[in-house]
Amino acid sequence: MRMMRPSRRAMLAPFGALALLLFVTAPASAGCPKLLMFDGTNFHTQATDEQAAYWGDTVGVQGFFVNRVMASWQDDVGTRTDSKLWRQLGLFQSIYARHGVADNFIKVALYKPIDWRDGDALKQVVRNFSHAAALARHAGLKGIAIDLEPYEPTWVDSGELSATVQAEASAIAEAMRTAYPQMTLVVIKDALHQNYPHTPLDELVSKFGTDPGPSRHFWHGGYALAIPFLHGLLSADWAHVVVATEVTYDGADMAAPVRQTQRNYEVFMGAEQAGRSGLSVAPGLWPLGHSYTDKSARDTPPAFAEHLRSAYSAAKDYVWIYGYGSAWQTDGPYGEAPVTPDFPQYTAAIHAMRASCTTRAADPHMRRQAR
Repeated sequence: MRMMRPSRRAMLAPFGALALLLFVTAPASAGCPKLLMFDGTNFHTQATDEQAAYWGDTVGVQGFFVNRVMASWQDDVGTRTDSKLWRQLGLFQSIYARHGVADNFIKVALYKPIDWRDGDALKQVVRNFSHAAALARHAGLKGIAIDLEPYEPTWVDSGELSATVQAEASAIAEAMRTAYPQMTLVVIKDALHQNYPHTPLDELVSKFGTDPGPSRHFWHGGYALAIPFLHGLLSADWAHVVVATEVTYDGADMAAPVRQTQRNYEVFMGAEQAGRSGLSVAPGLWPLGHSYTDKSARDTPPAFAEHLRSAYSAAKDYVWIYGYGSAWQTDGPYGEAPVTPDFPQYTAAIHAMRASCTTRAADPHMRRQAR
């Protein structure tokens, strides 16, 4: 089905008052964060100008966490630059970048279990991440996004495995950095918070290194081993590290949790290491989608506009949206179903926020007024 793209004026018209509010309350940063989408596109089938224009011009996102490239740690993208996979991802990047969707990341998830006692398998995982980083560099992507959510039991606590997990993470980090020295590493899911989910963010530092509790209390065994993994992964001299947090999904005031999450990782990594890596926190939003077929709203349009404003005010580099499959597209690759009836108001909020942020960032007088 051919998608009709409304004009910018048509999209903004029903949202005029909120657009003005966003303009007045835009962040006073030197620049604007980029807006990323989790899910939504399929680089195999949607590498067309029509699809790129939909996401870049109609929706207004500026990048994706791209699935289905190296879906799981066990998947190897290879090293052949003339392979179908490498050529397809390069085509996707070049087409989408023409429409302003340039900050794309290969997203790697834990869809399959990891056997921490299988040395040969762990060596292959390191090679796989090295190949993925080389592909990201070759295709022009920004880097790799590692989703730490254990869709299969992965981080169940076992004291004798901590050193192995940390060493594996260090090897993965060095392999990716060698293949793509200037890449951005995105860590999706704040594993520090997930390991102690009932601890307030501002008390989390006091919990580092303590027992998180019985694994049976957590989804797929919890995140205990994710802590030594993070120690190894974040010990490398990264050019740029971004923590994509979900603690902001349900709150309009994102400044406090973003600031506290930044502080927690600075303590965890060490201030010097965090500074070298340009550590920043990307607040996440989840406005649309309850399932792959139920694309109805979780936030009203005014609530989304306020959450978006708050996220832009709090973020340094990126804001991201959990798209729940194809919640932002009627005939999307994750499921065909109608989008929410007032969908244009959500895209209008994105365009209004981006426009107001860009205007303010370019005007020194407006930046001084907001201080």
